[in-house]
Amino acid sequence: MSLLFTAACKNEQAPSPVSGGVNCDVAKITTSYALAAIQTNCTNRGCHPGGNAPAVADFSTATTLKAYINTHRSTFELRAIGSLADMPQSQGFPPLSQGMKDSIACWIAHGLPDQ
Repeated sequence: MSLLFTAACKNEQAPSPVSGGVNCDVAKITTSYALAAIQTNCTNRGCHPGGNAPAVADFSTATTLKAYINTHRSTFELRAIGSLADMPQSQGFPPLSQGMKDSIACWIAHGLPDQ
């Protein structure tokens, strides 16, 4: 009996090479993936839902998320995906995984691609 396994050629989370970094050249992270991750961890927990969001950090749509990153990139990178990231700050919620941070960093490095 032979088994046939098929796998999708879509890489939804940046691979981490043995050497320790992330190879963004092979990671294909799209806006829909990044937005879903950010909404799960940042918007749906009541922190950045738009409207009365803290400061100007409205992550409720792809348009507002991209606008925030384009105008506050260094702040977003420092607070959300950097080595000293302190988000999410909500009561007892875990920090973003390193793979998630790396994936979002690749998405930003590639210019926030939709496809």
